[in-house]
Amino acid sequence: MMRKALLLLPLLAAACGDAPDPHYLGYVEGDYRLIAPEVSGRIETIAVAEGQRTEAGDVLFELDASVDREQLSAARARLEAATARFDDAAAGGREPEIEAARDQLMAARASQQEAAENLARQRELFAQGIVPRARLDEAEAAATAANARVAEMRQRVTLASLPARENQLRALAAEIEAAQSEVDRIDRHLDRYTVNAPAAGLIERQIRYAGELAGPNQPVLRLLPDGALHAVVFIPEAEIGNWSRGDTLSADCASCAVGLSVTLTRIDAEPSFTPPVIYSEDQRERLVFRAEAAFDGTPPPAGTPLTLRPD
Repeated sequence: MMRKALLLLPLLAAACGDAPDPHYLGYVEGDYRLIAPEVSGRIETIAVAEGQRTEAGDVLFELDASVDREQLSAARARLEAATARFDDAAAGGREPEIEAARDQLMAARASQQEAAENLARQRELFAQGIVPRARLDEAEAAATAANARVAEMRQRVTLASLPARENQLRALAAEIEAAQSEVDRIDRHLDRYTVNAPAAGLIERQIRYAGELAGPNQPVLRLLPDGALHAVVFIPEAEIGNWSRGDTLSADCASCAVGLSVTLTRIDAEPSFTPPVIYSEDQRERLVFRAEAAFDGTPPPAGTPLTLRPD
């Protein structure tokens, strides 16, 4: 890239007798962030444009989530059905069922009373020798059956009023929990289809557009966060011993504010050769150290060439 060829090389005044004016050339570099979704999908909408500022948390773009929305609707329906089954089982029998059991109990008690009266009559007749023993046995059996029927109907009324068994309720509760977990899982997955700005900054470039595929390795936007600009400095090998982190230099460019300065924050441990854009043989053979510096004021735009001088 052209900006990487801008060197910070000491330049001496050409005029004879002028005092040396050592200065270095540099440029402004940005720490860009590529914005990509966590999941793969087709871009549905993009809410920003190149050159637009955005704040942290603003929606940048959304992927098509129609399939997951349908799955979420189905999962919510299953959760509602499981909840209804649990509520029905926990509430016990419905009032019409209980009333029907009570009516059957009343009918059984009427039959019991009739069987008891018949048994008493048959016993009296048997004692008088009017009816045989077989007739009395039949009356006793009928009375016993009527008593059993009343007991059965009484138990049915009790059971109709009770909720479902504990194990059944526990199974239905587990079914609700599983359905709720599925709803929550799809909800979390749907959140990944909407991508928000990780920080305030400038949308520097739009890489993909609505209708195109995007994914973890297919970014959509390039963001320049606020405060992510720094100066790149190349220090000649012969002068590297004069500089250390924390030293300051004044910065000058066409768009720089008056009095702008930078502070060295990093100096490479290994030198590199001067890029071949320097055409003289002696310059090409010289080694330089790449350094980075933080602006102590408002930085110019990324890519701006800089002239830096020792303070």
